[in-house]
Amino acid sequence: MSQSKSRLRRLFFGPSHSLLPLVLLGCVIGVAAGLVMASFLTLLNMTLGWLNGASLEDFESLPPLWRLGLPVFGSLLLIGLYRVTPVSAQSVGLPHVLERLQFGQGRLPAANIAFQFVGALIALGSGQSIGREGPAVHLGSGVASLFGQYAGRPPSQLRLLIGCGTAAAISAAFTTPLAGVLFAMEVVLMEYSLLGFAPIIAAAITASAFTEVLLGPHPVLEPVQLALAGYSDIPGLLFTGIWVGLVAVLFHHLVRLFLRFPIQSKGPRLLLAGIITGVLALVAPQILGSGYDTINTTLVQPMPWLPLLLLLLAKLIATAAAIGLGVPGGQIAPNLMLGVCAGGVAGAVVPGASEPGLYALLGMAAMMGAVLHAPLAALATVLELSLSAEAMFPAMVVVLSANLVCQHGFRLPSLLLTLLEARGQVLQTHPVCTALAQRYLSELACFQFAGVDADTGEVPAGVLRQKPQWVVVWLTGQPYLVNGPRFKEMYLTWRQQPDGVSLSQTLAPLLADRHRLIELAEDATLLAAIKTLQLEETAGFLLPVGRQGLGLVTRAQLVGMLTTEGHVY
Repeated sequence: MSQSKSRLRRLFFGPSHSLLPLVLLGCVIGVAAGLVMASFLTLLNMTLGWLNGASLEDFESLPPLWRLGLPVFGSLLLIGLYRVTPVSAQSVGLPHVLERLQFGQGRLPAANIAFQFVGALIALGSGQSIGREGPAVHLGSGVASLFGQYAGRPPSQLRLLIGCGTAAAISAAFTTPLAGVLFAMEVVLMEYSLLGFAPIIAAAITASAFTEVLLGPHPVLEPVQLALAGYSDIPGLLFTGIWVGLVAVLFHHLVRLFLRFPIQSKGPRLLLAGIITGVLALVAPQILGSGYDTINTTLVQPMPWLPLLLLLLAKLIATAAAIGLGVPGGQIAPNLMLGVCAGGVAGAVVPGASEPGLYALLGMAAMMGAVLHAPLAALATVLELSLSAEAMFPAMVVVLSANLVCQHGFRLPSLLLTLLEARGQVLQTHPVCTALAQRYLSELACFQFAGVDADTGEVPAGVLRQKPQWVVVWLTGQPYLVNGPRFKEMYLTWRQQPDGVSLSQTLAPLLADRHRLIELAEDATLLAAIKTLQLEETAGFLLPVGRQGLGLVTRAQLVGMLTTEGHVY
């Protein structure tokens, strides 16, 4: 029994880099994220059911006074929540996850996760024009990060586990495992790796199955059967892509406008967001909440173009105000609704034999892809919603056109990067620098070295008997790297010297500045290490590596890793 427990512990908590432990961890994270999301969705649905009855997002049926007052009341509750919460715990959502991935070694604090849970319930329950995807990603990623920290996983594997948590949360919340996997790799991790796909897929399918067992079937978007009537409608598709791209550009600039709004205090900003949403809801009540009921209706029975255009304008302002003024929610669902409205307008005015609902579906994908720079995740959403591969060709045309308008026509970054820049955080986007910023020294650390204190002259017997490759010599508190055989040779020479000669004097030729080691208090990225090597003449780094103790990374190791092929996991 004890041997079985030991093997199990090594499997989950040991330093293994093989695929099977990562896949098993992905399954465990899928279950944990599914449990958290089931709890979140249950509480949210209870709140929405109390307000709107069986049709959870039917805010349109509320009296005008409720439509005006509900978002304002939600803003007041959020203001109270912010006032009782430490500032350090108030950073939430997808931008927070990306920030912790690049600047926080993938460690997501538990306090921020709890704040996101409560804040998202208040915001979504009060009809703010936000989505549940940002909170879902934060909650799933947070669970994965906490588990990985407890398991003693290195930062690069924390990144992978956060990807598992992201895919699991999206899959659990929306029953779209493929979109969850691609979203995790394309938007959150910003990379595709063969090693990463397996555990992330395992997390997504586990979370989807586990959540369905707990909640039953719970799709927020109903599948539709839509296909292109003929290739003669391609000009209409190109027009739709360009039009949705321009709407995405307008949305991006509106968010920036509210981010720069000349009110700095959190309370007035949240209250203003609630007032704007409430006032607009008097004219267009469909803007309240995530808008999934409106999306489903528009895909099946598109509205005339003029009401759709008015709804599009109201939703643009309400969502930009909510995101720009700091309401703790997601950006995806509002963007899907904006895309549906924009695509529906295009479908109503362009000539062609294709159904207007198809253009609404394609507009939804194009808006998501253009705003978040996530074309593959957007295409996967179309595939999982349309249940037809025939929709993929027109989806590619429209998504590509919209992305070209945003990224190359107006040179706009992803909305997530804009939100991070507003916080003073600039993510590394150069591909080489990004890759180096995502890997850590602990992944290269070796532990086969001996330590000697030259000040005392005491050398453990094992140093000479075990013949280590490296010896770290401490002199007046500063570590130096010495070749093992060379140290032994100098040590034996010192033993033959008169008593007045100290070990440090004998080793002096080996303790030049170029042999000095930099002792780090915590792990560092390869990018930071290379920048340090450019500025200082050093032999390498000493750093703490979890439960394994002090690790050594030499300059030669780092250079070798950068100039030879191999995986850094």
